[in-house]
Amino acid sequence: MRKVLGFLALVTGLAFAQTSLKVGVILPLSGASAVSGKAALNGIQLAADEVNTAGKVRLELVVVDDGTDAAKAVPAFTKLMTVDKVDIVIGGLASGVTFALSGPVKQYGPLFLVIGAASSVVEQAFEGYPLFFHYHPWDYHNVAAALQFFQYLNREHGARKVAILYEDGPFGSAGIGVYKQQLEKLGYQVQAEPFKAGSGQFTAILTRFRAFAPDILYWIGYDVDALPIATQARQVGLRPKLIYGAPPSWPIGFEKNPLSNDIAGMTAWLPTVANAESRRFVEAYRKKYGEVTEEYMAPMGYTIVKSLALAAEKAGSADKNRIAEALASLKMNTPFGPLSFKPSDTGRTKYQGFGPEIWFQFQYLQGSRRPVFPKEVATRPLRYPGEYYLR
Repeated sequence: MRKVLGFLALVTGLAFAQTSLKVGVILPLSGASAVSGKAALNGIQLAADEVNTAGKVRLELVVVDDGTDAAKAVPAFTKLMTVDKVDIVIGGLASGVTFALSGPVKQYGPLFLVIGAASSVVEQAFEGYPLFFHYHPWDYHNVAAALQFFQYLNREHGARKVAILYEDGPFGSAGIGVYKQQLEKLGYQVQAEPFKAGSGQFTAILTRFRAFAPDILYWIGYDVDALPIATQARQVGLRPKLIYGAPPSWPIGFEKNPLSNDIAGMTAWLPTVANAESRRFVEAYRKKYGEVTEEYMAPMGYTIVKSLALAAEKAGSADKNRIAEALASLKMNTPFGPLSFKPSDTGRTKYQGFGPEIWFQFQYLQGSRRPVFPKEVATRPLRYPGEYYLR
């Protein structure tokens, strides 16, 4: 009898020791950013499964779709706050949507763990909000990493002219003036034009670019733009030496389309990344989903949940303020490398995770993405000039 009572006491003690968290997840599972959103959700669910199996923290996820649309995102977020009554939220992938959420977030006051939203417009919107943790690099970090590549192209390959095609929302437009100025400092001539986000219509702009005769066509937009740009650039006879893109994700199966060949871009992660946490993530992802992803939002979502669980374990509490305090001092290894939080470069927000160090450049070569820059991560040499014309 004593043994039974002792066992029941032990089980009861473990149950009380477990920290249970109800966590809201707001992601674009439809709309222009759906590829990124679904990848992020896969990573989040994988990490939550691992956390729940470990038993020290129990996570209940409440998932809503923001539709990559501010008009849908605000009521979806409000539901999390008022109906589901969560006080920790993971999300904020598209910059325009996250900007629209800044008011409601400040109104309801959750711990907000932001997976994307690179635009510095978002950074300004959340200035001073004490429970804002931004994991993804800011746009100025992205620019810094891209400029290193453009400096290399200028110095080693003689690239001199860049045409920039950028979407007219916060993601594409924020900082474009500074970006143009920095490229000019590197010795480039720059012609930049916006396009209407989600339109898929680039022919008129690309025709104007043809007269400019750029060495590099650089587009800043979303995955839905990749194939139309690759197609329409050829149709108008634009022949840059490099097509370079920086969307949050690329279209599923794009590598199988011959039009993807030689297109270059920037990413924070590929499954070929060699660090131990990355290899472990790849194997766990394959085991759960039966495939390997190349979308970096999957390990980003995974990293956020893992860090949240570690912070909750350290805090020994489900209280959002105590978890935030523990998260602020957290140091952990991730598929991207080490993670810790510090103030953003501008000082507007207190808790910034990753910076420009996680970015590298890849190129679609022979049906897959291959790292090509910087030299220490390259697995294949850059093809420059690439072939971007109709055969």
